[in-house]
Amino acid sequence: MEGLVWARFFSEGFFGYGEEGNFKYWSLAHFAPIVLMGVVIYLIFRYREALRNWKHEENLRYALGISLIICEMSYYWRISYVGPGKLGEFNILDKLPLQICGWTCIFAAIMLFKKSRAMYDICFFIALTLGIFPLMTPAVISTTGPGYYRYYQFWLEHLLPPIAVFYMTFVHGFRSKKTGMLKAAAFLAVLAPLAILANFKFPELVADMEPGYNPNYLYLAVGTMDGGGSLMDVLMKIAPDIWTRILVLGFVVAALFFAAYYARVGITALYRRVCEKKKPSAE
Repeated sequence: MEGLVWARFFSEGFFGYGEEGNFKYWSLAHFAPIVLMGVVIYLIFRYREALRNWKHEENLRYALGISLIICEMSYYWRISYVGPGKLGEFNILDKLPLQICGWTCIFAAIMLFKKSRAMYDICFFIALTLGIFPLMTPAVISTTGPGYYRYYQFWLEHLLPPIAVFYMTFVHGFRSKKTGMLKAAAFLAVLAPLAILANFKFPELVADMEPGYNPNYLYLAVGTMDGGGSLMDVLMKIAPDIWTRILVLGFVVAALFFAAYYARVGITALYRRVCEKKKPSAE
């Protein structure tokens, strides 16, 4: 009996898959994590010099990096223990490391461990552009609100990378460069073909068990018109076929990368001007 209770706790309770509509867009459960991220980023900026000179600063970076890795891996541990659920809805094949958010966690951890400027470039342009969309429409947690582990794992997975980017920006003075856009674009150029291949081949692997199964890595699947209630639904209506979708995504990503870069340049210039005005004039 005790074993059954524990099994239900992991499959239907805190670690379970929840029920449709458990999480609501722009409710307190949606708004609060984003506000918390803003507060944390402000505190990093406010106490950047104290953090830079703190004797345990390296330990703090390592703790944040380890948190990123655990946050990403714990999702796979959860699926392995609880089980994939319905094949077409919670298939383990949908959770392979072919998603941008998962790799951003890994890159951000390396950035923190090694103080890597190469990883910073990728994380800056990915986390602060494409990484914003899941925060606006977190469609993948529509069944799991604050009563479920998945809710907390999702927000940590998507909030910690931009926090890590701002930490390296404010505390260690890292700055994005135009060449960083090429690094981020190269990462996407490697990931996209793998995602397309998975979208084509995985249905064949499970055809006997689930004839209608269609994965949609990076929303590049052929004939799959479902963004799960996310902003990608708009893209899919504009570009229903894969090649048009890739072309449109390319233009969108390029525009976002340039917008992020010049926003950083403009904010930096404005901050320097404000600081210069605050300096006391020499008599």
